[in-house]
Amino acid sequence: MRSKSAPLAAAAIGVLAASLWAQQAVPPAAPQPATQPHPRDSQPYTNGALTGLNPNLPTLFIAGDSTAATGARTARDNNPIRGWAALLVDYFDTSKINLANYAIGGATLNSYLAPGRGGGPSSWDQLLAAVKPGDYVVIQFGQNSGPLAGAGEEVQERAGRGGGPPTVMHTHGWYVRKMINDVKAKKATPIPATLTIRDVWTDGKVERLKEIAPGKGGMSDWTRQVAAQEKVPLVDHSTIIADAYDKMGQTAADKLFQDHHLHTTTAGAILNCEAFIEGLKGLHLAPINDALNARGKALPTYDPAPAK
Repeated sequence: MRSKSAPLAAAAIGVLAASLWAQQAVPPAAPQPATQPHPRDSQPYTNGALTGLNPNLPTLFIAGDSTAATGARTARDNNPIRGWAALLVDYFDTSKINLANYAIGGATLNSYLAPGRGGGPSSWDQLLAAVKPGDYVVIQFGQNSGPLAGAGEEVQERAGRGGGPPTVMHTHGWYVRKMINDVKAKKATPIPATLTIRDVWTDGKVERLKEIAPGKGGMSDWTRQVAAQEKVPLVDHSTIIADAYDKMGQTAADKLFQDHHLHTTTAGAILNCEAFIEGLKGLHLAPINDALNARGKALPTYDPAPAK
């Protein structure tokens, strides 16, 4: 079992925040009926360890939250909560590339970068320690509340937990920018990604931008903004998934979610994983595309329309 040193208290708070944030301005989700386990769940998931990676191969790391994490079977029924990165292994030849899914349920940008238990390294520091030149690091956060809105340099001091020292909170974009530059400093390639899509619909169309408050902007837009400023590749996961949901319609899309209009079943994770790989292929990063197996190569390539 891998060990992650994020504080237990922070993890508990993060999970609670995830639940509240996911349901913000969203009607309660109807429980999904019990089903038989998905056939895919009998097979191994993407590696989740940062050790034992082949030093002669590039590594694709995933830093994210529960929407990417492997997840666990629920007590309620046979539908597990499954994150998309758990299934990356199905699309790559792991004799050509290492995969390391270090997404953590309940994580926020600030909690992922916060010191670990007893002042130990943060989850981000642990991941960075494993990164070497030529590697790739996917950065996908924003489903859980935490950072300040926007992509600027604003800061806010917040009271410390349990009488501890106050902490300084930055904007969503500030954290993404820091992570991008940390990866660049390791001579690796950062790949920020926009969010997965919630099962929230209006007039037959799925929600494409999760906003903190109406008219205040959203995390995916701030991620796009920072990626453009830093001149790094971006996977527009939100757009690719939303296009797929709109095409299939709400009734079909509803069946891909486990709870809270946010967490997907294994079937939903497969769709989100394939959407991510379509976007990844569109970045035309030769070491990654060359490492795809036959199943990965068979997926279409997402080439976004050029900006007007």
